[in-house]
Amino acid sequence: MWQVRKRWPLDCAPILRGEFIRSTGETDKEKAADKLPLIAGEYRAKVNEAREAAKAIPERSLTEAEAHRMAAEFFNTQLPSFLPQRRLEATDHRQLLRTTKDRLEAAQAMLGRGDVGPVLAASRTLMQQAGLSTDEDSPEVAYLQRMLMRAFVELHRAAIARLEGDAAYAPRDAELVAPPAAPEASEEKTVGQLIEAYERAKSPGWSASSKRAFGPVARLLREEFGEREVSSITREDAREFVELLQSIPKGMGRRLALKGLTAREAVAKGKELGIAPITAKTVNDGYLVHVVAVFNWAVTERWIASHSFHKLRVADPIDDADRRDPFTSEQLKTIFTHAPWDRPWDNSRDDPGRFWVPLLCLFQGLRLSEATRLRISDVEEGGTPAIHIRTQGGQRLKTESSRGTLPLHPELIRLGFLSFVDEQKAAGEDQLFPEEGSGRDLSDWFSGHVRAMKLEGRKLGMHSFRHGFEDRLREAGLPERTALALARRAEKGSSRVYGEGASMQSKAEAIERVVYPGLALDHLAP
Repeated sequence: MWQVRKRWPLDCAPILRGEFIRSTGETDKEKAADKLPLIAGEYRAKVNEAREAAKAIPERSLTEAEAHRMAAEFFNTQLPSFLPQRRLEATDHRQLLRTTKDRLEAAQAMLGRGDVGPVLAASRTLMQQAGLSTDEDSPEVAYLQRMLMRAFVELHRAAIARLEGDAAYAPRDAELVAPPAAPEASEEKTVGQLIEAYERAKSPGWSASSKRAFGPVARLLREEFGEREVSSITREDAREFVELLQSIPKGMGRRLALKGLTAREAVAKGKELGIAPITAKTVNDGYLVHVVAVFNWAVTERWIASHSFHKLRVADPIDDADRRDPFTSEQLKTIFTHAPWDRPWDNSRDDPGRFWVPLLCLFQGLRLSEATRLRISDVEEGGTPAIHIRTQGGQRLKTESSRGTLPLHPELIRLGFLSFVDEQKAAGEDQLFPEEGSGRDLSDWFSGHVRAMKLEGRKLGMHSFRHGFEDRLREAGLPERTALALARRAEKGSSRVYGEGASMQSKAEAIERVVYPGLALDHLAP
């Protein structure tokens, strides 16, 4: 008897459990196939009903205690699979011990650089089972993934202890055994105290303009929430705050008519004077980006388990037309397992630009024209291998801040990029990719390649790699100046380039932390 089995979407987890299973009532395959549209319609109807029902369920965030409990359960559940279950011969025992120690070292390195690849699937499953949001960009899920990685490291330690004869091993990571106690009421801190602590921790690394940009944000947060406990700010409070931001008159800090007024007073006065409000872009990039950073820091420092400003943004139809999505982890895996990335580079292949330019954009954050116009002399192989981005032959860079020297990402070195440069040099070439010119044909080819793979997203193309690179810089937790030096962004409101004075060593150490979880390119290594 043929039947249909299909998993429920993750966002239906609070309502629908298990799997969708329906019998076709047919033993003949062709007759069973005729029933599929009807069964598919039933599945879609149930999913739609569940999604509507889920909207009525109050949003619930993952608490710190739950994250610790989940990590402890993960450790205890996985432990038997990490321990030897049979008697080992001496040779096998030595080999397994060596291998496990190597794996522990690798796991600790991954934990140190924030790579949570080994526990991504587990975190999704645990969140789904708990009926919680599985948004992997949220601070709560990021905290759970870090806890699971700590458990993953501890599993290897436990396996080594057993192999070395310590049968009574207890986890060294105490937080996997006893979740932290909830703070007492007397320990609750206010938003005003949070701002002070955040500024003490972050301001030493800020430029003068960054300090100026944060000033109005801090002032507004103090006006609205200063004496409120950090944990008391609800999603409704956050939305009302965003509505206030949308009403703030342009130039509030510079206009004499608004001097000395609170934000709400300035809003009323601005309407009276007919002053236009700030743009959606200013709300998002001038205010909300800082507000979210403050509350993300509060989550990281364990003042709160989650916050209500997560993913709050104002729709910006003007900018929307120019905005592109980065590639997701799954999309990157799809791209870099299809030709021309189905095997390592060798000089018998045509069109090196198609192979190397997307990889340069992925790991260096280069714009397409910057990559296609690279000369052999722009690649520095001695000392710290690097790429120089500079003008040539009357051609201009997008902005003055675009120029710079970037340490070569270790993954490009591993994949043989420097050998390719040597091949081009030996062939008497001046340009690395002489066939590509401005890159327009390469861009058209790649866009068609993306469409052929049926990858979905807003305006996916070569520039999506740069967007993804900048996302990975943010995820790496780098100092602002170093991150923007690697991205080659100018300070807003200034011609000064971020990262001026950043040492090559600091940039080289930083770019090593640009990783794409789940993307393995071992098949491209020579």
